[in-house]
Amino acid sequence: MIHGHGDDLYKSGTQVVANFSTNVWYEADYQLLCSLLQQHAEKMFHYPEPDAGSFRQAVAAHHGLSAEQVIAGNGATELFYLIAHAFAGASTVIPIPTFQEYEDACTLYHHRIHFIPYSDSFRKEMPEHPKLMFICNPNNPDGEIWREADIRFLLENYPDMTLVIDESFLHFAPDIRSAVHLLAEYDNLLVVRSMTKSFAIPGLRLGYMLGSPEKTAYISRFKQPWSVNALAIEIGKELLQKAWELLPDIEALIERQFNFIQGITDIPGFLPCPSHTTFFLVATDFDARKLKQHLLKKEGILIRDASNFRGLSEHFFRVNTLTEEKNNLLIRALRNYVE
Repeated sequence: MIHGHGDDLYKSGTQVVANFSTNVWYEADYQLLCSLLQQHAEKMFHYPEPDAGSFRQAVAAHHGLSAEQVIAGNGATELFYLIAHAFAGASTVIPIPTFQEYEDACTLYHHRIHFIPYSDSFRKEMPEHPKLMFICNPNNPDGEIWREADIRFLLENYPDMTLVIDESFLHFAPDIRSAVHLLAEYDNLLVVRSMTKSFAIPGLRLGYMLGSPEKTAYISRFKQPWSVNALAIEIGKELLQKAWELLPDIEALIERQFNFIQGITDIPGFLPCPSHTTFFLVATDFDARKLKQHLLKKEGILIRDASNFRGLSEHFFRVNTLTEEKNNLLIRALRNYVE
């Protein structure tokens, strides 16, 4: 899906003072990031490593794995398309609502897609003999989480199915333990990580996939060379070394989110949905598509119209928790919209 993602700031045509439409953490140390770019600027004059080998080695060391268990990608999305290509024509399960690119990638490669609800009853909805399944943990757009017991259920009861866990928002969900430790027990597991959101580098496009050596060796056969640029490789290695000083203070963000939700809850016609992370859906009596355009034109505020998520309607939008000042801008704007 080239168009229809949350961060369509590039086509807004107006000055945006607060962008709630993307789940990127906007309080990263930009000076450090810019200095790292300057430090490695000369890399752009040379071809990058075809398989981003040095970055793969850094990722492996970071997780206590071997480099053979790592595939680097031009953001997590490239890896979803790579997986869909490697499993072309498979019977694939996608719980909804969730990130649209799973479906788009699988449609491109002629998968037989089974949509099931993101709910406690998912076990009853599983089709027979699936070969692939995508889950997002925590889930985009609603912030729901998959418990380890449910993940183990899928891995153990469907040993012929490859389970792909998208952990792009893991650092924003304190209630979740990463599934990386399960790789030692299950060879039908793939874990995908994005460095975009937590390190605030969406423009560099960098992510990686972890799995068994056999699984990653097979999927690598479908990988294009040089898909990760030289600057992304070098910045990625630096960020992994500096991870603990650069990652957000999640407890402070969750506290800020609590105040944000309370402020929206007090406005008639808007009901924030429960979420385990810093972004959340808001159910509204109004048309979210019209609301988005109003907020953009009148207030310079951008929200994520969630109507194009399969399973949701035009009465949902998604927001990410920003600073207290910007959160209050949206609260006031929604109150003015009602009045």
